[in-house]
Amino acid sequence: MEPFSLRTARLVLDPPRSEDIDLTAAYCTDPEFERFMAATPWPYERHHAEWFIEEFVPQAWAEGAEWTWAIRGADAGPLLGIVGMRLRSGMIGYWIGKPHRGFGFMSEAAAAVVASTFERSALDRVGWECVRGNVASLRVARRVGFRYTGEAPSTIPYRTGEHVPSWTGELLRGESREPKSGWPV
Repeated sequence: MEPFSLRTARLVLDPPRSEDIDLTAAYCTDPEFERFMAATPWPYERHHAEWFIEEFVPQAWAEGAEWTWAIRGADAGPLLGIVGMRLRSGMIGYWIGKPHRGFGFMSEAAAAVVASTFERSALDRVGWECVRGNVASLRVARRVGFRYTGEAPSTIPYRTGEHVPSWTGELLRGESREPKSGWPV
C-alpha cells in the first residue's frame, strides 16, 4: 500500500523519515519505555531507530501489514511521537516523546488513526492493549472511545519473550467515540 498522511486540527501524521531518527532514538531512551513499551529494545540505541524508520516502516506499508505515522505539529515540524495500526491484528500502538506529553496530542492522533482505519480498511474492530500500570496509555484509549475489556497476557511479547499482564480494550466500527465507564483507573 502507498503511505498516506492524515491531518487533524493541530497535527500532521505522515510516514517517519530519516530526519526523525535522532529524535526517535532520544525519545525512546526515556525510562518509561523500558517499563511500558513491551516490544521496544532496551537499552534503545540509534541503530534501532534507523532500522525502524528505514526498514520496518516502509516494508510494513508496502506489505499492507502496518500503517505507521510520525506525529508532528500542524506545521509538519519535528517529530512528537509515533502512532501505528497493525492491520493483521487490528491493534493500535503509540508513544509520544516526554516533552510533548500532557497536551492531548496522542488522543488526537489516535482518534484520527481509528477513524482512518474504519474508513480505509475492512476492519470492524480496533484493539488496544498496554502493560498493566501504563495509566497514560489507558487515558488515551478511554478518551478515544475504547471500551475496557479486561486484563490479559499481552498479545505482543515483551522484549524478554514473555506475555506480561496487560490492560485491553476495543472499539467497534459504528460505536460511539464517547468515553466509556468501567476502566480500572
